Amino acid sequence: MQPHPALLKSRLIAEWLVLFVAMLALLIAAQQRDWVERFDLFLLDLEGQFNTPEIDPAIILVEIDDPSLDQLGAWPWSRETHAELINRINSYEPRAIAYDVLFVEPSNEESDAALADALASSNKVILPHSFAPKPNAINGEVPLYPLALLRANSAASGHVALFPDEDGVARRFELSRNIDSEVFPHLSLATLSVAEEKPWGGDTAPETVIVRYGSQGAIRSISAAAVLSGSAPREFFEDAIVFVGATSPGLGDRYSVPAYAGRILTGVEMQGHLTSAMLTDNLIERASGATTLALQILAIVILFASFWRLSPRAALAVTLALIAGLFAVAFLSLIVSNLWLPVGGALLAIVIAYPLWGWRRLASVSRFLESEAAQLRELANMPRAQSAEGFDVVAQQVALLKRLTKGVSGNLKLIQDVINASPDAMLVTDGDGSITMGNAAAESLFGPMGTVQGYELPQLLESAGAEFNEDRNEINLGDGRTFWLASADLDPDVGSQVFSLREVTELKEAERQRRETLEFLSHDMRSPQVSIISLAKQSDAGLAPDDRFARIEVQARRTLKLTEDFVQIARLTNEGVEREETELNSVIQEASDRAYPLARRKNMKVSYKPSDEPIFARLDAFAIARMLDNLISNAVKFSPEGSQVTMSLEPGGDENFSISVADKGPGLSPERRSQPFVRFGARDTSAGPSSGLGLAYVKQVVDRHEGTIVVESNQGEGTKFVVTLPYG
Repeated sequence: MQPHPALLKSRLIAEWLVLFVAMLALLIAAQQRDWVERFDLFLLDLEGQFNTPEIDPAIILVEIDDPSLDQLGAWPWSRETHAELINRINSYEPRAIAYDVLFVEPSNEESDAALADALASSNKVILPHSFAPKPNAINGEVPLYPLALLRANSAASGHVALFPDEDGVARRFELSRNIDSEVFPHLSLATLSVAEEKPWGGDTAPETVIVRYGSQGAIRSISAAAVLSGSAPREFFEDAIVFVGATSPGLGDRYSVPAYAGRILTGVEMQGHLTSAMLTDNLIERASGATTLALQILAIVILFASFWRLSPRAALAVTLALIAGLFAVAFLSLIVSNLWLPVGGALLAIVIAYPLWGWRRLASVSRFLESEAAQLRELANMPRAQSAEGFDVVAQQVALLKRLTKGVSGNLKLIQDVINASPDAMLVTDGDGSITMGNAAAESLFGPMGTVQGYELPQLLESAGAEFNEDRNEINLGDGRTFWLASADLDPDVGSQVFSLREVTELKEAERQRRETLEFLSHDMRSPQVSIISLAKQSDAGLAPDDRFARIEVQARRTLKLTEDFVQIARLTNEGVEREETELNSVIQEASDRAYPLARRKNMKVSYKPSDEPIFARLDAFAIARMLDNLISNAVKFSPEGSQVTMSLEPGGDENFSISVADKGPGLSPERRSQPFVRFGARDTSAGPSSGLGLAYVKQVVDRHEGTIVVESNQGEGTKFVVTLPYG
């Protein structure tokens, strides 16, 4: 007996939560106990290898090297020698001298006095100090200052304490150390304060920083022996910050640094690199623990959300993207903002979580395949002993399920093929009324089935902007199409249904046109014919024969005009337009000339100024000419006597041109202005009978040429039609 699906889902959720909480706990423990500190330090050094900074040229080293020891004697030197070296350097007028030699024990009075005099004379020398365990205490430390006489005559002092990272490499420096509320600045910080004659960094200076070292040998240096011999060039020290210290291997002041910086550096070189980083604003700060933890927790949350919501392939893509993203964040934060974000904990959690969850999913899939195979065996009447081949159990289950579902899939495909063969749009719903299947015609209406499955029919129609007329069983789409809806039950026990949507747009349009034609024949065409018959019978009604025949002619011409307009609209509808190369100026000028007799009767003028250069376009010249005749005749017809109708041609850009016809008439009525081109619509009869076919023809011509027409009309201010057409 297979477990209930709800129980399986609950167990899967519980396992997902347990693994999620376990990975969060692993992440927090890894950060608090530095389990991945060495990996994060590796990434930090890797960034430094590709982003090695340039050393500020103001930093120089005076090295107490092997040649200096050979020339001046073994270490330690007398303090007179140190005094002479300070005096020599000071004579070159540097900005500051950081003398990285500890003078904690007294020498003879004369030697100490000579060194104190040199310090006082320079007033630019910064002496180092270290720290010693606090006397008579288990914990704590106290500063181990230079000799009081020397300290009193120095410009400043700073500590040179150093603590390497977990891998023994020195990267971090304490710019200030706080002991019992007393702040002790670092030697480099004190040096910059003397060199720049103001505190460096102010209140915003961080306490602990990480140095991105320059390349090996990048700091300019000179031997102390060369300085003491007077052979050092003065320009070498110009505006320099001088660090004096031991670089001879035998003196032991050497520390491990990252490989890209040479693996080993002396203490004075490290002070130079630190000071250069401070000058060039290239110090690295470690992000706070809260920020780092929040970033890594976010990555784990995204990972587990992908486990739950996405397919295995998509979850793998998210996992790889998270790993790449964490590496990118770690490197970009260093490059862009000198901020170190250790991400090793999150990477460790991801590497552990993904295979664990993959194993869990595989176990769930195996159980599901076994359950589904058992159910399909009953449907397919397959013997239980029948199995499938495969490399392992899962492969065998997949092969068996594949064979069992083949028959079901074939039946479903047959049903889908039958539905797709229908020219009408068809939708199938389940017992809850939700759409489960549709054919290609339905997809063309509502979109891919994958996006509409689960909708009920009213919801689907609403999302498509359709309206359902329940009385007529008609669905009207926003684009003007109309469908007739029919439905039938598939399985009364389940409640599933099939809906068929047959398009009846052409039938509805034909019905509308029949109604309009009947209205036209029964009213517009009938009215002048009745007038002609009536006038023909009024031979003894007191009208002069000429007057009576003139009125008959007017009504006959009106009938002819209506017939011609109707025929031309029908021709456009059925045959379309025939495009040919046409010169636009001549078409418009001829239309203006044809309007002359009509305009003359009202003492009006139709003006058009052709362009200097010919303008050609591919269009139906006859249709355009008749369109212009309709616009001009309307303008003359409704304009007051003595006014003017203005026509213009605007070449526009490379694709379109515009023709405008403007009059000084009363403007369109509000009813006509809302729908100026509707056939048999609202009409203005102030200037005589009107059917509205003229403007309907204009709209047909514009549409057939794939153009646009705009009406600008204000009551009492005239009307302007602007037709914009493509060149072809």
